[in-house]
Amino acid sequence: MLFKKVDLENSVHDVRIRGDRILDIAVELVAEEGEKVIHANGGALLPGLHDHHIHINATAASLHSLSCGPPDISSEQELAAALHKAAAQRPQKWVRGVGYYPFKGNEENNIIDRDWLDKNGPDCPVRIQHRSGRLWIFNTKGLDAINNTSTSLGADILSTGHIYDADASVQEALASDPPNLSELIDILLSYGITGITEVTPRNSPEDFLNYLKHTAPLKIAVMGRPTLIDVIDKSTARVSVGHVKLHYHDYNLPSLETLTQEIEAAHAQGRGVASHCVTHAELLLTLSAIEAAGPSEKDRIEHAAIVTQDALDWIKQLNIGVVTQPNFIVAREQAYRQDIERDMHANLWRLGSFQTKEIPLAAGSDAPFGSFNPWQAIHAAIRRPDIFNDEETLSPEDALRLYTTEATNMRVQRNIKKGAVADLCLMHQSRSALFKDPTNAKVHMTLIDGKVVYKS
Repeated sequence: MLFKKVDLENSVHDVRIRGDRILDIAVELVAEEGEKVIHANGGALLPGLHDHHIHINATAASLHSLSCGPPDISSEQELAAALHKAAAQRPQKWVRGVGYYPFKGNEENNIIDRDWLDKNGPDCPVRIQHRSGRLWIFNTKGLDAINNTSTSLGADILSTGHIYDADASVQEALASDPPNLSELIDILLSYGITGITEVTPRNSPEDFLNYLKHTAPLKIAVMGRPTLIDVIDKSTARVSVGHVKLHYHDYNLPSLETLTQEIEAAHAQGRGVASHCVTHAELLLTLSAIEAAGPSEKDRIEHAAIVTQDALDWIKQLNIGVVTQPNFIVAREQAYRQDIERDMHANLWRLGSFQTKEIPLAAGSDAPFGSFNPWQAIHAAIRRPDIFNDEETLSPEDALRLYTTEATNMRVQRNIKKGAVADLCLMHQSRSALFKDPTNAKVHMTLIDGKVVYKS
């Protein structure tokens, strides 16, 4: 396959693909007999994008769920109307909502509950997920449906309809099968995404085998439980076992000794840890435990939502990486203005500070809790709201690089060069046109291992 006139970092070249590799790059290459020729007309040729943080099953389920928060829904009145409309389209079936965020601030007394859903929602089972992913809110009919299959609901849950940190139990109670992934995979390919890192903490050997069977042609690194080591021999070039995922919150933080032992055990398996760190306390405990265990270059911080200067210096000292979500600072701007004290704004979702410190940095969507369109995140990295410290913005090229590092080693950039694996994304636009407004990115073609898997 021969690509004619592609934009490679603002210089026009021809690129030849043979098998799963880039065979040649030159200003002018002559098509061989029978060779397929793609006329790019100056479109940018990029390494295929990699989403370094996504929950693929939950994201697939969200495609057929009601959006219940900003920017689609901005008031309780709008939420009630949307729930009734969704119920009318799905009579006698569940209404499943995602992305809810309290419209008056994220305090507990502002969160809707069972009574609110009973009074304002439709007469069918309803469950709504808070955008943090930690909380499901049920109406009475929804609780009744779970009670028919589970006896674990306590009085507090029955009263409020609030079920925290129990995704696995909810799925089991509802007898939910893993969702069909094909629709989501097609959308990801249309964005130029050739690989993902699946980060759900409870991923088990059974989940790994399901991804192995149902995620082609995407390349996928699967992080999760320590027990994933049991299927490491089943890893392939397309689907591999990744980090041990550590997922704790302020309310249930383990002791330093316990967390240190978990990290040591992961290192003993030859795996790094990927630690969920949204709050300052979560980050400081994680850094303390990594230091006590002895840091590995494979270790990484997930999210790094709040990073003070001292924490930034500590991350650099430990020589570990960060996977963050640039889009959140834009998508959640109003909530951060409302709920985060102004003197903490400069510490939110840093980017430029990591780059200045030469801390390995990559990006993911955290879908379904954030948009899985990488071009929106690239745009957000380039044009952050000024109130959140514009010194954290990145150049367009650096923003793109957040999505073109190796899946299991963000220290290594994937580039268009001879001998490289042909996981590629051909754009309709030139690089300069693309970077003027990445939200208008138009992917012409996506290739994995030299094979066209998407064409517009």
